[in-house]
Amino acid sequence: MLHGPLVAALLLLCTPSFAGRLTPAGVTASSTYPEENGIAYDAARLTDGKLSTAWVEGETGGGLGSWVEVDLGAPKKVHEIRLYAGMWYSGDYWARGNRPKEVEISYADGTKDVFALKNEMKAQRFVLPSPKTTNTVRIKLKGVYDGSTWLDTSISEIQVFDAETDGRSVARAVTASSTLPSDTDGSYEPANVQDGLTDSMWCEANRDGDGTGEWLSYEFGAPTSVSKLTVVNGIGTSMSFWMKANRATAATLQFADGSTESLVLKNSMLSQAITFPAHNTTSAKLSFTTVAKGKEFNDLCISEAAFSE
Repeated sequence: MLHGPLVAALLLLCTPSFAGRLTPAGVTASSTYPEENGIAYDAARLTDGKLSTAWVEGETGGGLGSWVEVDLGAPKKVHEIRLYAGMWYSGDYWARGNRPKEVEISYADGTKDVFALKNEMKAQRFVLPSPKTTNTVRIKLKGVYDGSTWLDTSISEIQVFDAETDGRSVARAVTASSTLPSDTDGSYEPANVQDGLTDSMWCEANRDGDGTGEWLSYEFGAPTSVSKLTVVNGIGTSMSFWMKANRATAATLQFADGSTESLVLKNSMLSQAITFPAHNTTSAKLSFTTVAKGKEFNDLCISEAAFSE
């Protein structure tokens, strides 16, 4: 299944951070590649929750010394920074442009950490040696991997996590009844449903069905209170892509003690919060019971399906 400008995150969420993902007050950059053919590359693309957009530096050459700075709005105890290096618009674009190889991360008090990045189209997780209280996080390019075509260096998304929980009930592992194999556009792994990105998704791979009966299973690792499921149904990249694949319209939640809840999902690409009576559970299984058909792909896709208290 090819989705054009659509890439899924390859997060290693078997051992996720349990810190809270912060909502930045703003993002600035030392330079920006000029808008071209109606596509903008400014710093705001770094925190828009989409992998199909990117910040591109505007310096001559490979951009060494260029920086972006995330304003947290107030002092926060930063625990982890997650970086999607390169242009994740597609696997081809990622390979053609420069990607960060080494970054220097500096904080409001002037202290710094240096991190090396792998030359892989995967989320790079930087867990700080100890939480750092700061209201800004600046990421400076110290080294780059050369792209095959363009000299410009890109970053698609930055996520900052503090040392406090944000009410989300992040599962230690997410598995699925079936998963569409990775292709040139990225992966469709079940972990994508709790990465906070609307244009990464899980897609099932049952060739004999439309997604009815397929499921996602969440393992929390310890008794966890859940009472809300936030869903981005289908392919959340754009309306045109959303219409291509199948979406869920009803589901059943089953918890570790065998109790269940019936859920109705809106056939909409907008984020929807579905509440239910609180359950204290070590696991949850989300089984899709009714599906709306897409126009092109007979695969059920879910971009986000994340639990919270």
